[in-house]
Amino acid sequence: MATTVSPRAYIAAGHHQIAFVVKDLQAAERFFTETLEVPRFFHFPDVLVHEPFYRGGPGDFHMHIAIGYAGDSQIELIQHLSGRSIYKEFLEKKGEGLHHLGFIVPDYQQAVADFAAHGFPVIQSGRIGDNPGVRFAYFDTEGASGAIREIFPLDEQTRKLFARIKRGEF
Repeated sequence: MATTVSPRAYIAAGHHQIAFVVKDLQAAERFFTETLEVPRFFHFPDVLVHEPFYRGGPGDFHMHIAIGYAGDSQIELIQHLSGRSIYKEFLEKKGEGLHHLGFIVPDYQQAVADFAAHGFPVIQSGRIGDNPGVRFAYFDTEGASGAIREIFPLDEQTRKLFARIKRGEF
């Protein structure tokens, strides 16, 4: 049987992404560009999520995503479009703001097992892109650490895309 590690070990490895849920993606981009000096954002409009999962069952969420970089930190802006999602929940309860911290993991299934073994089951997940695409999972760690956590492994194609975005080559 595989040994699980504490979700705290993923924090110690360092975050990759700071994500914000926003009502208006264009307005949020202007704020981050003009006020916080994020040079520019790459757009993923009306993101199609394969195998969507939301709080114990099938999901049906859609969103716009914009990604930019502030130094080495990826800044993700998410605008909820439709369906039930943790983004919609957040907007209804808190309004716009810091939603989650994202962590790149080498083994997606092991990370999901590690979080579950420590009392943090998946609250939303899915896959973006073609096979295999990028899998992602969110965990309700807000009470324990102040923010939801997201994990995702990166395939070589996505690593290259993120590097291009970071260099502003788009």
